[in-house]
Amino acid sequence: MTRYSKVAMTLHWLMALMIIGNLAGGFLHDFIPRGSPERAFVMGLHASFGLTLIALTLVRLGWRLANPPPPLPAYFTGGERLLAKAAHWAFYIAMLAAPMSGLLMAERNERPLLYFFAVEVPKAGIGKPLAQTFNEMHEILGWAMLALLALHIVGIIKHLVMDRDNLMPRMGVGKPRA
Repeated sequence: MTRYSKVAMTLHWLMALMIIGNLAGGFLHDFIPRGSPERAFVMGLHASFGLTLIALTLVRLGWRLANPPPPLPAYFTGGERLLAKAAHWAFYIAMLAAPMSGLLMAERNERPLLYFFAVEVPKAGIGKPLAQTFNEMHEILGWAMLALLALHIVGIIKHLVMDRDNLMPRMGVGKPRA
């Protein structure tokens, strides 16, 4: 069995936690009263982790290009190979596009965009009408990311329950089966 590198596994799990947290914050912030300190806190974290995800995605892409992942198992069908590769590249696109659209939608607001409540992030100067378009795109990309995450989880369950194969240990989860 071939495994992903420790760097690839660390990036995967760290980013998975951030993405799940950001999806939760993004979808649940509407339940927090507008103008409240709690909402400002949640959205400040959401934006900061989004910016961090842009950087980590670029690092992860660079790592993947320099260190190709282990080959897919030989028993994968052509359809499984296509779905696995398409889902992975769709994740990379979404991991860049969702936070980038969030960064650009921040132009709607007069208040500064702060990275972890401390460092002001310069705005692109695209104007409010275009920023509103990015707001809509950000919401659509959030739903797309949630759909990709659901597909990923369904794939994990399939491999654990139906196929009973050794894919999970490739990403550092569990021990390989004999």
